Amino acid sequence: MDKLLATIGLTLIAQLTCAHQPENKPDNDWSRIKTPTTGLSESVGGYANGCMTGAISLPASGEGYVDMRRYRNRYYGQPQLIEFIKALGQFTLKTHGRKHLIGDLSQPRGGKMNFGHSSHQIGLDVDIWMQTIKHQSSVNPYRDMKTIVDKANGTIVSGRIEKPTRDALHFAATYPAVARIFVNPVVKKSLCQTESDTSWLRKIRPWWGHDQHFHVRLQCPQGSSLCKNQKPIPQGSGCNEGLYHWVQEQSDIVTGKIKPRPKFKMIRKKPPKVMPMECDNIRYQP
Repeated sequence: MDKLLATIGLTLIAQLTCAHQPENKPDNDWSRIKTPTTGLSESVGGYANGCMTGAISLPASGEGYVDMRRYRNRYYGQPQLIEFIKALGQFTLKTHGRKHLIGDLSQPRGGKMNFGHSSHQIGLDVDIWMQTIKHQSSVNPYRDMKTIVDKANGTIVSGRIEKPTRDALHFAATYPAVARIFVNPVVKKSLCQTESDTSWLRKIRPWWGHDQHFHVRLQCPQGSSLCKNQKPIPQGSGCNEGLYHWVQEQSDIVTGKIKPRPKFKMIRKKPPKVMPMECDNIRYQP
């Protein structure tokens, strides 16, 4: 447990002190690619070090969802991811008459992005804003895309997660192809305190940030033999001492009770990742 708490503190201090990455960073070899490959759909490598073939683009809008920030050209995914997003949208529209705001998926051939994410590289990740809006409403970014978390007090701003959001998280967590869902630790804490059955919270994983959106990650699809799943999630709901310590740690950093140390002192240098060799061929395909 001590090792876990130390890791939590290290991660929070390093990440909470970093500013959001600007969107005017130069393109890299992957972000400048404008089209997916043709042929079979396959994820290659790991979520934070890989690429993909045969990606499908998410339509700009559909039943129960609207895709945001199309200018980023990050609306591509494996067929299973597009199917999940559409299924979630249809569920939320039918159940609540509302729609989701969809954030980044992957680039046309996956790969490393020039800003914003280290994962989202193999077409199996999607960010979805926490707040839903009425199905016929237009998007107001100042109203609809803000945080739902009071990090300083370790609480949900409105006192409780809104039911459409809670139900969307439950839908995702019980969707067979979903591997895990990243949310701010305060969001998970709230669910732990309000759900009578916490067994479905196992896939709800606390992680830094994720106070405006939740991040859904799918398992490697059948047929993607070169795709690498993460290690299995530990047994249990995750409503434990480590979670509550994480919430407190986040609060202490935000309120200044803990002085963040410089990032370079907190993270050991790692050798650069080597992408799967198949990605070289995928990147340069016409």
